[in-house]
Amino acid sequence: MDEIGYIPKSLEAQERFLWWDFDQAILFILVMGMGVVSGAMVAGMVFGGLVAWQYGRLKTGKHPKFALHALYWWLPSWIVIRARATPPSHHRFFLG
Repeated sequence: MDEIGYIPKSLEAQERFLWWDFDQAILFILVMGMGVVSGAMVAGMVFGGLVAWQYGRLKTGKHPKFALHALYWWLPSWIVIRARATPPSHHRFFLG
């Protein structure tokens, strides 16, 4: 029996939803959902596609967990769950 399926190029390949990385698909679905709630589904789909495309261009060549790193630095420290050993994000310099 011949099984045909998707074989990732490397072991570190990110999860994919259709043709997007998973984080891009989440952005598309969130923006499209806001368009559906506001009564403009087509505009939400178009704007969601543009947002996901721009986010994909932004993260090319960066670390796979680029979004988590950015959220750690940009959001207040009480929003991001952190370990005991992780310093608050507003501390920019380490001693030692």
